[in-house]
Amino acid sequence: MENNTTKLSASRIKTAQSCSWLYYCKYKLKLPEKGNDGASRGTVCHLILELLSKKGRKSYYNKIVREKNIFCIPSVGRMALIWAKKLKVDDPENIDLINAMTVNGLEYDYFGSDKEKPFESFSEKRFDIEVNENGKRYRINGFIDKLFLYKGQKSAVIRDFKTSKKVFEGKEAEDNLQDLMYSLAVKHLYPEYPLRQSEFLFLKFEL
Repeated sequence: MENNTTKLSASRIKTAQSCSWLYYCKYKLKLPEKGNDGASRGTVCHLILELLSKKGRKSYYNKIVREKNIFCIPSVGRMALIWAKKLKVDDPENIDLINAMTVNGLEYDYFGSDKEKPFESFSEKRFDIEVNENGKRYRINGFIDKLFLYKGQKSAVIRDFKTSKKVFEGKEAEDNLQDLMYSLAVKHLYPEYPLRQSEFLFLKFEL
């Protein structure tokens, strides 16, 4: 039987709460969105941050952090420029911002081992969870930028990189929907890690 349960993500719910017409156009009609420099810069930063988490790239990470420059590794620089050009953010000002924000993210406990080495760690951890129990039925999906699992403490650190121009305020800071959804996802994926903490890293600001 075909599953017609609507997948919910934090961005879907936020869009629906802010404007039902925008939600309908974006997710039902699937109309193309007009891009903006901030979102495009964020895409490039996320791609580089994911790339450098892969096995065998520690030497790249070390050199970039030491020199504070993603372009000191030619292959990383080429990828950044290719995507920046594709997304029309390859002017000098945007390139400088992409470099600065990416380095900022790398310098903040990138491997989650400042206090304790994680038992497991993931980059771009995908989740697609369907729940139908106790009269509650829903389906949530998304990607967690970084997830660290600490066996000794039975704890999980959920990290999300933000490239927006301002930090959370008001309800977003006190009762954050993305935080709740990601914590719920980790609860289902890794119930043996009951202590869960979310970190939102705003890469344009001091971390």
